[in-house]
Amino acid sequence: MNAERSLFVAEGRISEVDLMLIEEQLGPGAGRGGHGEVALPFREPSYVSIGEPVVTRLEPHDGVSAELRHQFDAYEFYQVQLTCSFQAAVGCRFTHARFTAELVTGAEDGHPDAAVSQAIAYDLFPSLLEEARTVTVASQGWGMELSFGFEPVEATLTLPSREWSEERVTYSSRVEAFDLRGTRPAWQFVRTEQREISGPQRLFMLVRKPKGTVVRASFGLRATVQFMLGGQGFAPADLVMLFRSRSRAGELTDRPSAALC
Repeated sequence: MNAERSLFVAEGRISEVDLMLIEEQLGPGAGRGGHGEVALPFREPSYVSIGEPVVTRLEPHDGVSAELRHQFDAYEFYQVQLTCSFQAAVGCRFTHARFTAELVTGAEDGHPDAAVSQAIAYDLFPSLLEEARTVTVASQGWGMELSFGFEPVEATLTLPSREWSEERVTYSSRVEAFDLRGTRPAWQFVRTEQREISGPQRLFMLVRKPKGTVVRASFGLRATVQFMLGGQGFAPADLVMLFRSRSRAGELTDRPSAALC
């Protein structure tokens, strides 16, 4: 699904309840095959994956800002690249997704009291990506009525209405970060008219952890899809999925995790 190595991959399918709602919209018997299965591609899975984090330790001489340099006596800083990927089933599209990376701090061997302070997501990128859309608004003025006269004749003239158009630029968020300087950073993805939620998404996090600690990330990835048929969009439905580890003999989990730093 992506060039980076995937740690966890999941097949996402919508629930039986949501399938029943789609059948109701299609009408009696419209979506069933000979064995009671939905003949249309509503049962085909969509795929999501969580990539292996790429972690780089920062040093005071790496050209870091003065704000960070003053903290190196008590903390260590790591740049972490995260990836998640989306591949929708034929005939559907992702409408919303949320990727989380909860930071869990523990003590290193030989530092039993080091885990008093928690690691945090000191910086997140992207923090906000927006799509611009130009909207043309048509406006119309009221007609103007004029009266004029010359004895013994009087007349009234109504001038035609005046029309004009105005262009306005509106913005909609398609990627938005959450919990900056917290322990549960997350990114929300929203489909826009210009962009689909599709393919690999690269995300960056600067982790600050107390010296003498180790940090693991517990990942979460939720997604909502919308099925399309003949230009008609059905109500969005949440995917039901379990992640399969690619490094632990196919172990299934609903809360994948990995060591960070």
